[in-house]
Amino acid sequence: MTSSSLRDDDAPDYSYMQRVKVYKLNENGTWDDKGTGHVSVEYMEQSDAAGLVVISEEDTSTLLIHRISRDDIYQRQGADTIISWLDPEIGTDIAISFQEAIGCNYIWGQIQTVQEEYCSSKGEVARAARRVVDEFDVSGPKAAEDCFQDSGSGSIEFPCPDMNNLPEVVKIITDVSSPMAHEKVAACLVKKGYLRKLLDVFRTIEDLEDAEGLVLTFKAVKGIVLLNDTTLFEHLLSDDTVMDVVGALEYDPELPAKQDHRAFLRDSVVFKEVVPITDPAVRAKIHRTYRIGYLKDVILARVLDDATFSTLSSLMLFNNVEVTLTLLNDPNFFQELFSRLHSHEPSKPEWQDLIAFLQELCSIAKYLQPVHRQQLFNTLICNGLFNVLTLAVGAPVPKTRLFALDILLSSLHQEPSTLRNFLNHQPNHELFGLLISGLVTSDQDGVQEQTLEILRLLLDPESVETSVNLFLETFYDKYVDQLVGALAQCLVKQPEGGDSSTPARPPSSASTLGLIVELLCFCVKYHSYRIKYYVLRNNVVEKVLKLTQRPEKFLVVAAVRFMRTCIGLKDEFYHRYLTKNNLFEPVMDAFVTNGDQYNLLNSSVIEMVDFIRRENIKSLIVHLMENFGTKFENITYVETFQELKIRYEQLQEGRGMQLPPGTTAPEALASAARLLPQTAGPGFRGIEAAAALCEQRTQRRREARMMDKDEEDYFSTGSDDDEEERSAGM
Repeated sequence: MTSSSLRDDDAPDYSYMQRVKVYKLNENGTWDDKGTGHVSVEYMEQSDAAGLVVISEEDTSTLLIHRISRDDIYQRQGADTIISWLDPEIGTDIAISFQEAIGCNYIWGQIQTVQEEYCSSKGEVARAARRVVDEFDVSGPKAAEDCFQDSGSGSIEFPCPDMNNLPEVVKIITDVSSPMAHEKVAACLVKKGYLRKLLDVFRTIEDLEDAEGLVLTFKAVKGIVLLNDTTLFEHLLSDDTVMDVVGALEYDPELPAKQDHRAFLRDSVVFKEVVPITDPAVRAKIHRTYRIGYLKDVILARVLDDATFSTLSSLMLFNNVEVTLTLLNDPNFFQELFSRLHSHEPSKPEWQDLIAFLQELCSIAKYLQPVHRQQLFNTLICNGLFNVLTLAVGAPVPKTRLFALDILLSSLHQEPSTLRNFLNHQPNHELFGLLISGLVTSDQDGVQEQTLEILRLLLDPESVETSVNLFLETFYDKYVDQLVGALAQCLVKQPEGGDSSTPARPPSSASTLGLIVELLCFCVKYHSYRIKYYVLRNNVVEKVLKLTQRPEKFLVVAAVRFMRTCIGLKDEFYHRYLTKNNLFEPVMDAFVTNGDQYNLLNSSVIEMVDFIRRENIKSLIVHLMENFGTKFENITYVETFQELKIRYEQLQEGRGMQLPPGTTAPEALASAARLLPQTAGPGFRGIEAAAALCEQRTQRRREARMMDKDEEDYFSTGSDDDEEERSAGM
């Protein structure tokens, strides 16, 4: 290259970035579309100010002329593609909607720069406006001619890429700030092979072992990456340039030693094909995607900004989606995949690699369009997906089980009825049994949590499909007993004749018991009559409340949460069941034992009691006060229990001290005696005090009735007098 600089004769057209729609708010409060055009910042001689000008793309007429205000009247909206303001000159709201976010960013930056120039020029408005427009004008032919423009000066062209000009190249790349400048620099690097020539300079410097030059090339390549241009990334990560790019990034001056990334990519990375991919374009895209991930997560993990990180992640996602769609359109690929899954033993590494590939495929599927996502899962299911997953869930390798559960979750999020139908009709319900046993007995991290989520989705009755009812019948007939049975054995018991120094180990871990209670809470909340009668027949609440005797506080809280779920339904069935069997006792014992410690157990019990009071659940209020009122009297750090007592007294007054069926007068007096304040004197206690309290309440009610009778007589008398007057008048 003989010329000392690159020319920009074929610079790209950036006008699409400034394409906008102009809107004006009318009197009815709706936006009127004034047309589509291109916006620019221009100097307006009549007002000696910089302004926004929009020229129509249809007839080149002027759609908008707005003088940029020095006041803070501009706002960004609509995911950073809309700029709106209240125009003080016409008193109307104006909005311009950009086709591209980068164009919105650019115009927004110009508006801010104009306002800053106004503030700094101290009255020299015209000169400031001309200077700003001269700096940022991209609407005329000059925009297409300039490859890069520095603030306040003429155009700066890239020098010839050689060792002597390397510092200047680095300065140009690293000094850009605005998004439009990024675009221009990226365009200059791509065209006429400038990037390739710059990487050839790196090869020469590396051969010469020039330490200073290697640091400069590192800064240049890092700056090129941070330009965050997708077209530039395609060139950086292509087969003929990627190794040189990675090599330049090995010489980071902030690291103590050179990083040998090229050797790792060349010698250690192995492309594993579980199923042969014959399309070379797909293979190339897979390789490029891996390089993007390595660049993002390893080489430049410390220096990437959020915008560049997001762009690289999006490129990886788009590549993965494109690869998936290409494979989906291959009629032989999935047949070969499942043929290998059916022919290999689950214990072999090849089979585990196939399951891992299937899991990655399903994880990418969530980003496909709904039609393509449904097509993918239909293809997998038709080839026997659930039969393969039955083997994978029961596989001895923990990682394979996790992959299988993740695939099941992806399938459920797409179409739950398909898996329900399979579980309903599979011989011996093998997969269903594996899921239940995985929740109850598995000790692998992550398996139980994923299994719980799968069972929740399967047991969700919100669907109107007939498969839901059949599935619930299977669950309650065959599998819920396993969950409740684990709770029944939750306490550690020493076997007779055993060594007392080695206590027996419970069959289920504490975390397992917590997950089982969480699933039962879900069933109580959503399964109405099925779980209701199961609870009655099998004493489920008593078994759950055994957890209050466990030393793990979170299990005690789980038991309280289960009772709170039952109460929250406000079903008299549960209320009678809880009071008849005195099931509040273990909860209140745990609450009293906990003392006034401010923890989750304390808060959960207080919230449950407060809920009973707020919802005015009369049977529970009476039960709590008559059985635990003495315990509540000493709890003064919250007002919940005093308020519960007041509510109880109101209920008793409302009953008129009528004795409930089966209650004797002495029992009622004893109950009233428990409500007396602690400050009562020595002579105001026991049965006498209760009788006095009853007499006071009876007297108040008698006076109220007498008052009502007097009022009734008054109005009756008034009515008779009126009748007599009307008769006399006639």
